[in-house]
Amino acid sequence: MDLDRVEEVPQFDLVILGMGDDGHTASIFPHEIELWDSEDHCVVATHPDSGQKRVSINGKVINTAKEVAFLVTGASKAEKVKAVVEKTEGSEAYPASLVNPALGNLLWFLDEAAAARLNQNPS
Repeated sequence: MDLDRVEEVPQFDLVILGMGDDGHTASIFPHEIELWDSEDHCVVATHPDSGQKRVSINGKVINTAKEVAFLVTGASKAEKVKAVVEKTEGSEAYPASLVNPALGNLLWFLDEAAAARLNQNPS
């Protein structure tokens, strides 16, 4: 596979991400958010509950992609979807909030449950 490179960062045509109900993405969890800025393009993250090791890519690689898409489903993620999409106070603690492709091509695919809190005032 021959990837394009932008300033020595591999450039994927498309990166598809999920998001956990804690705001993690690409297996980078809030307790290890520093992995987002790792010098290494590949990182090893640790699930906070199970201790499972996960291999992923860092934020530079994600944000260098030509297109980035989130695919998020479920009511348990609605609060974090709202925080990340609307950039509410404190949202910067969630790795998903750091997804900001240099080309600006960020797409969100949400089911109704995950999107339920968007554009709503807090009660």
